[in-house]
Amino acid sequence: MNAAKPNRRYDSRLIRKTRQQPRLQRTAWGFVTIAFWGFYFYLWAPLITALSWLLGGRLAFLQLYEYKQKVDPFIVIALPVMLVCCSLLLITWAEYNRMRFAGKDRRNPRQDVSLEKIAHNLGATPALAQQLSAGKSVTLHMDDHARPIGLTEQRLG
Repeated sequence: MNAAKPNRRYDSRLIRKTRQQPRLQRTAWGFVTIAFWGFYFYLWAPLITALSWLLGGRLAFLQLYEYKQKVDPFIVIALPVMLVCCSLLLITWAEYNRMRFAGKDRRNPRQDVSLEKIAHNLGATPALAQQLSAGKSVTLHMDDHARPIGLTEQRLG
């Protein structure tokens, strides 16, 4: 008895083409996705609350909301000083990098891949590789083994 060989031919239906779905359907599935992500985060909320409580959330709540009308003079002075220090540090670092790298291109140039190598790697003919490199927007036609056999150039505009 001859066992049937599984059909391993290229099937374009396996590739999701979301842009070909109706806009209403894409939007609806987007809302469904957002709803499920929201529910997922809702399930994690008790654990996050417990960790926050253990790591100082209770103390922060007391400092911010329970001790009303109390101004700490250290915070009044320290926050603007920290703001100025962080700004100066960031500006200094940016200027240092600008002076260090100004006018220098440290990237190495890449060599172009030959058309023969492209054709070999694609399993196509050199003529097809030449057409592919010359085209701006093309539709590539494939055989049953997903090897390119031809192309159709798209007209833009």
